[in-house]
Amino acid sequence: MVQLRVKEAETLDFLKEAVSCVEVAKQSRIPIVINDRVDIAMACGADGVHLGQSDLPARQARMLLGSDKIIGVSCQTLEQVQKAYEDGADYVGSGAVFPTTTKKINSAIGLEHLYALCRGSPLPIVAIGGINASNVKEVLRERPSTLHGVAVISALFDQPDVCKATQELAEIISDVFNS
Repeated sequence: MVQLRVKEAETLDFLKEAVSCVEVAKQSRIPIVINDRVDIAMACGADGVHLGQSDLPARQARMLLGSDKIIGVSCQTLEQVQKAYEDGADYVGSGAVFPTTTKKINSAIGLEHLYALCRGSPLPIVAIGGINASNVKEVLRERPSTLHGVAVISALFDQPDVCKATQELAEIISDVFNS
């Protein structure tokens, strides 16, 4: 799945980029969600939205998007996970697991906290934040049943060859799940 994350753009510019990305994703049969913006997700025909704790609540997003769209919510506590579940979210993004430069303000929750969230979550969890080729095996080592994947940005886009970095990370993850 791809999440389109555009933090600094005018609405019309964001919409144009989203429409273009949705078109490519649909041709490739890859689900695409829009970060933070339910209005953009609706306007561009995305598969869903990923919401932060200060965004529109998942319950209201579900009312607007309907039951067939994907809704993810960023959570750092079991209370937030439970609320996301009660509000109709489909998955949780949890982290930052490690320090990251992607967000201006971030504090790492660490692996043990991630695993505790996984053990208490009724929803699938995607680990986020600071995950890359050198530490993804560590993140996936315990493979709690609700840990369904990892999300990466700089592990790919800060590399000189994004395609090569993507292939290498995919191979590492595949090896973990096939071992």
